[in-house]
Amino acid sequence: MEYSESSAVCRQTTLSGPVEFRGKSLFHGYDTRVRLLPAEADTGVVFCRTDLAGRPEVRANVWSVCKEPRRTVIMDGEARVETIEHLMAVLAGMQVDNCRVEIDSPEVPACDGSCRTFCDAIGEAGVEELGAQVQCFVARSRHSVREDSGRQQQELRPYLHRCLAVTYHLDYGSRALIPPQQLSTELTPDVFVRDIAAARTFVLESEIKGLQKMGFGRHLSAQDLVVMTPEGPIDNQLRWEDEFVRHKILDLVGDLALCGMRVQGHISALRTGHHVNQLMAGEVRSAADRQNPPILEQGRNSGLREAA
Repeated sequence: MEYSESSAVCRQTTLSGPVEFRGKSLFHGYDTRVRLLPAEADTGVVFCRTDLAGRPEVRANVWSVCKEPRRTVIMDGEARVETIEHLMAVLAGMQVDNCRVEIDSPEVPACDGSCRTFCDAIGEAGVEELGAQVQCFVARSRHSVREDSGRQQQELRPYLHRCLAVTYHLDYGSRALIPPQQLSTELTPDVFVRDIAAARTFVLESEIKGLQKMGFGRHLSAQDLVVMTPEGPIDNQLRWEDEFVRHKILDLVGDLALCGMRVQGHISALRTGHHVNQLMAGEVRSAADRQNPPILEQGRNSGLREAA
């Protein structure tokens, strides 16, 4: 799929046709079937639990978030969907604004621990424009969130170009198995698909027993994600030397999408995980709602795709 620069006002998008995939979920091991369906303008991303009576829906936004460790979970009433961040990342990264997600279990499939499978499926289906203008938050001032006495922090500030740029600083300390890594990138759709989408979930070998005692990941093998030891990954090769920081950016993009609009600005993140990412999504949503009108700008597109 190719993307091109456009000077026209950016229009909202949706899928050109349905996308379907299935697989085991990451934390609980559900055998899950997912269908991504085209949706009308201003729908956003809506999850529908087809396995529950009445097929209840959950909107993917900051008001639906449940705070859970190591993943992003949304809930509305009895309808709960877990580990949505990779799917949200590919929808945001490929600039799909509206999508209905039908899912028959409480958790999204893990695939290979990245969102490459989702990218490939969406690329085959294609993405098309709708009539409505896109909702875009353009950072005009600095917005900061932090946790853990400032050890984890994130800042969004104005940026010269009409896109989202991210600088992520990964640093687990001088004795950590994963060395410090930093990556800065402008996240156009091409860049996201090429440089971020295939970065996989990772875990330390020393963490596995504790996670399994909590009931997580008992079905997984070392081929299903990156398991780090002092000697390197078990039964796996890294796709990039800095695959870890790339995956952190992937998660950030997926969590930020919960603000419900595209974001133009530069995010700098230090050691942050899902919770701080979600705090930034909430800060962006609040900042947008404080404006009059609430959406700051109907932005022009810096990476609009051609019809697939």
